[in-house]
Amino acid sequence: MEVGKIDFYVPFTHDLRINRFPFLKDASYQVPSEELGYSTAGLDFQHAIPIVQSDTEAGFILANQSVFPDQKFFVKNKEAEIVNKFSKYVRDYEKYISTPLKDKTKENLGFNPKIYTYSTLQYFHKELGIEASQQLKNTQEVTHKPTQQISKKHSSRSMSITDEMKKQAKNTSILDYVKYYGIPVRRTSGSEYELVEQKNVKFDTRKNLFQDYNPSHNAGGDMIDFAKYIDGFNFPKAIQKICAVDGSGTYDFSKNQSEPFVMPQIFEEDNRLNEAMIYLVNERKFESSTIKKMAANGLIKQTKNKEVAFIWADGPEDVGMTLQGTKLLDYRSDIKETGLGDFIKEYTWKVGIGAKGLERPLETGKAETKSLAEEAVQTFLEEQRPYKKQIWKNSTTGHGFNFRSGPTDLEAKGKIVFSEAAIDAISYFELKGQEFDEKTRVHYQSLEGLKDNIFFKSIERYEKRYSKLPEEIILAVDNDDAGDAFVRKILSDKRVKDYQTKGMKVKREKPGIGKDFNDELKQTKIINRRDIQRSGIHKGTQI
Repeated sequence: MEVGKIDFYVPFTHDLRINRFPFLKDASYQVPSEELGYSTAGLDFQHAIPIVQSDTEAGFILANQSVFPDQKFFVKNKEAEIVNKFSKYVRDYEKYISTPLKDKTKENLGFNPKIYTYSTLQYFHKELGIEASQQLKNTQEVTHKPTQQISKKHSSRSMSITDEMKKQAKNTSILDYVKYYGIPVRRTSGSEYELVEQKNVKFDTRKNLFQDYNPSHNAGGDMIDFAKYIDGFNFPKAIQKICAVDGSGTYDFSKNQSEPFVMPQIFEEDNRLNEAMIYLVNERKFESSTIKKMAANGLIKQTKNKEVAFIWADGPEDVGMTLQGTKLLDYRSDIKETGLGDFIKEYTWKVGIGAKGLERPLETGKAETKSLAEEAVQTFLEEQRPYKKQIWKNSTTGHGFNFRSGPTDLEAKGKIVFSEAAIDAISYFELKGQEFDEKTRVHYQSLEGLKDNIFFKSIERYEKRYSKLPEEIILAVDNDDAGDAFVRKILSDKRVKDYQTKGMKVKREKPGIGKDFNDELKQTKIINRRDIQRSGIHKGTQI
């Protein structure tokens, strides 16, 4: 197998011992043989050996082994999956080595350290690019003081990082890095990729920046930040690993600067809103008068593809746009038996949007049984959006859909209501807008997900425009784990604490029904309709 630019021999064994030691499943890949009766046979990652060209060639004598055809076919068919798992084993071994002894617990590492304690990789640190100083660092706690001093001295000398190396590392493509070190990724849009093993971690090849969209992690940054975060490296180690990548230092930022937002010519003529109005009123339960007023102010439009466009306004200027589909996405799946009949069973599945989507599917996979393949398809579909949602290219960073109600007087009291999406912002307005004092100016701002840069930029724009902070901030985000994490993150931020010392109030407001305020709006409309119907029946009885 190849991981990065290093080839490995990975031994095949008839018994991986996983029945006695279940944790060894993470250090192996099962390749059973029905013909030979080897139910726990497979590839043993713990005893893998890197093959490195040197002055003294290493020789390998391979004894005659009984590897049955069904196993050979299985390995060939599962090659990508096996390589991904082995790549992760090698990366996690490097993380294990770089972790101090006191922290080598399953909780801290995220995996069982037992599968690395006796790994043959411990004899090949030089070939793997693991510095001796890193090993010395790990043994500091069990060596006497003089040895510790020598280790630190040696470490600082061997880990010396020059300004040229820093520049080279910073100008390295994140995509080149993940390909070089065998980190599995999936393309999600034109320039965006996500990590297969951590779907919340995404990077943009156009900007060469990454972001962990789990609000509780608060991680993001450039190539160096990515290597430190994903692989657990310290700064010197990250620089060294990045500089080892083929093509490191060649990323050209000048070719990938963000272009200004330009409003596309994709809208219906005469500001028609037929399909958009049906969707927003019937599906989302908005008042038609609300939608008409927003459309009249240029905040809502309909595309020729019958999508709703929520326009991002910054005063009189349009700076971005979010598209919302009005028809359910046509997800389709296909499952085919790709094994050798009764000899070896295997099923390949894929999911796409529409019939042509299966030619370039959103996701593919393999399973040992048809029922497992069906389960994998269903699990994937449950994670997908029912409607199309897209932020238009070059939409200005730090902005999102927004609108204002109340007086325009500069001296008026002001509030900002933050929600996760345009739909939620309008829902909150319809549910709670009448509760605000008529002398209070209220800004409704979509975070376009849970982007904290939109949160802080919105407050900065408010302060610049009105020469003061808003009196109150209302966090009307979803009632779920992600929403809770975002609120904790905002409340713990030093900038927010500074705002609070200046008199700005911050509060969380959860929907009374459902996950978000659109859920509450829809349920409220249903309840109100029932009340009206019951009232009508009662009056009829009296008459």
